[in-house]
Amino acid sequence: MKKIILVNHLLEPANKLSGISNYLFGVLSVLINQDQFEFVLLTCWDRSKLPEAIANSKITVIQRSYIHSQPKNIFYQNLILPKLIKKFNIDLVFSCNPVGGTRGKTKKVFVAHDLYFDVSPKSYKWHHRLAWNIFFPIAGQAADAIICVSDNTENDVHHYHPKLVKKTQVIHEASCLGLPDIHPERSTEKSGLFVANLSPNKGSKTLVAAMTYLNNKGIHLPVYHVGSDDQGRFAAHAAELKNGICPLSLGYVSTEKLGHLYATARYLAFPSHFEGFGLPIVEAQSFGLPVIASDIPVLREVAGEGALYFPEGDAEAMADCMQRLYEDDQLFSEISAKAKKNAARFSWEKAAKETGELFMHCLDHTV
Repeated sequence: MKKIILVNHLLEPANKLSGISNYLFGVLSVLINQDQFEFVLLTCWDRSKLPEAIANSKITVIQRSYIHSQPKNIFYQNLILPKLIKKFNIDLVFSCNPVGGTRGKTKKVFVAHDLYFDVSPKSYKWHHRLAWNIFFPIAGQAADAIICVSDNTENDVHHYHPKLVKKTQVIHEASCLGLPDIHPERSTEKSGLFVANLSPNKGSKTLVAAMTYLNNKGIHLPVYHVGSDDQGRFAAHAAELKNGICPLSLGYVSTEKLGHLYATARYLAFPSHFEGFGLPIVEAQSFGLPVIASDIPVLREVAGEGALYFPEGDAEAMADCMQRLYEDDQLFSEISAKAKKNAARFSWEKAAKETGELFMHCLDHTV
């Protein structure tokens, strides 16, 4: 008889893709296809809005309304989880978030994507830090295993939460975008691309400063931004500089449009100060798009040789990388080939296989 896995997806907004939802859908689609377990998905999403591989499967979907307040959301999870565990005879709860409901007598696996609140606490509001400091240790204590999406994230867990050292396992994520049957030609505009919702770690100030530095030299290189800038960070950074230049905002785009942008751009700008993984890097590289990245351990781990690196926060060095990839076709071709090779290291098939093995290990043992 197959073991039954309850997938807790209640902390992610309904019908709106986030990095964590992308992660879950990528690994869950393959796990369902492997047919090793039965799954019950607890989510705020409409079934019709889920990826086809999930929506059209035999998976049981339990839909609940999204609760924006994280503490209230987790409190609600703790009310309903024991009942659902009993009703569906759940063998293991898989939470795609590093925090969440912990009640209910069954095995539990959580996913740690990053430790932003530990690594750079001053970048975040006090009440967000307080919630993390309360809920992550509780989840960690309740977990039988914690999936870390990178070696860097695992190292952060070990550093900031040494009691959890024996519970972690690294399982890399992968690109959620399919490659086109016909690859479009690179744009003659040779534009850059920046894919991120602007949180404090994304290095938006470095990007604006690099673009402005080039512009003041008479070099006009457009960069398109995919994602949100709800706090107006780009405009604020540009206002601090003489003739400040901002990326051109495209907002949220469809997966098809994002794939087209990766396929036609000249480079992906990735000036983050810290990351848990950096999924857009693997997405971009799968299309042969070189990356310009901060020289920090996690981005070296993920981007490999398919990137040009610059010292973290050094706008002039970043601008130099942008100019080199814009002007040097041979360099672009060399980095593009290395990018494709590097992206091939990551796949959802591999991630799902390792995740399924971890589930079985937890079910057979106490981690």
